[in-house]
Amino acid sequence: MEIRSYIVPFVLALGVHAAVLALLSTHWMGHDEPQRKVPRHIEAQMIDLTALARREAEQAHIAEERAREAEQAQQAERKRQERVAAEQRRQELAKQQAEAETKRKARQEAEKKRQKEQAAQRAAEQKRQAELEAKRKAEAVERKRKAEEQARRQEAEVKRKAEAAAKAAKERERKQAQAEAELKQALAREQKAREAAARQASQAVIGDIQSYIQAMLQNGWRIPSTARNGMEAVVTIHLLPNGEVDQAYIHTSSGNAAFDNSAIQAVYRVQRFPRVADIDPILFERRLRKLSVKFRPEGLRW
Repeated sequence: MEIRSYIVPFVLALGVHAAVLALLSTHWMGHDEPQRKVPRHIEAQMIDLTALARREAEQAHIAEERAREAEQAQQAERKRQERVAAEQRRQELAKQQAEAETKRKARQEAEKKRQKEQAAQRAAEQKRQAELEAKRKAEAVERKRKAEEQARRQEAEVKRKAEAAAKAAKERERKQAQAEAELKQALAREQKAREAAARQASQAVIGDIQSYIQAMLQNGWRIPSTARNGMEAVVTIHLLPNGEVDQAYIHTSSGNAAFDNSAIQAVYRVQRFPRVADIDPILFERRLRKLSVKFRPEGLRW
């Protein structure tokens, strides 16, 4: 705004100076002197350039002052208009705020009313639900009472039947146990009889086989000349199911190496006892898989 206030006076002053220079140029610059004719009387007037410049400066200053005053007046008018416009905007804003506040209060009142109605509806719904819940609880209590009573009756009936069934089962178990005991006793007596017969048969078979093995060993034994009465060598013999000798070794030495070796050689000389293959496998495993034979000069013994 301040820059604009100086432009107008400057332009006016520049115009004034240009006019003065144009006027003076008519006196300083002219055409070729014309052909003289009859002389004329010319009135001349002296121009004071300093005074003219001063007047022009004063006029320019006055013009500048007027332009500045006009600019100031325009600025004042603009500020007044801006204040008026600002006041109008403020009033409009205040009006809008007042309307918005009125609408807000109206909405608040409407929201309060709606919430109040909703609260009333919820209260009514809660009351209805409470009544329904109380009714359901009462019905549930009644159903529970009837169910418990029915359950007690059923339980009593089940208990009575269970007691009767238990009594009958106990009697059946007693009779069954008695029958099983009698059966077990009979089976035990029968088993004992069979075992005794089996033992007798096994013992007879084993005794026969032992005599058979002893005779074969006795036939294959070469008693050394160093043997003396009272010597005894115990030989352990391992047999295979087909009667073959698997291995033989001195279990208890006689103290005489020749005597011990003659006993071992007697076993390996036989090599196989054919009748052992006819023995029952279970009896073989129990009694004949591993044997111990005592070699004495007086004769073999088990």
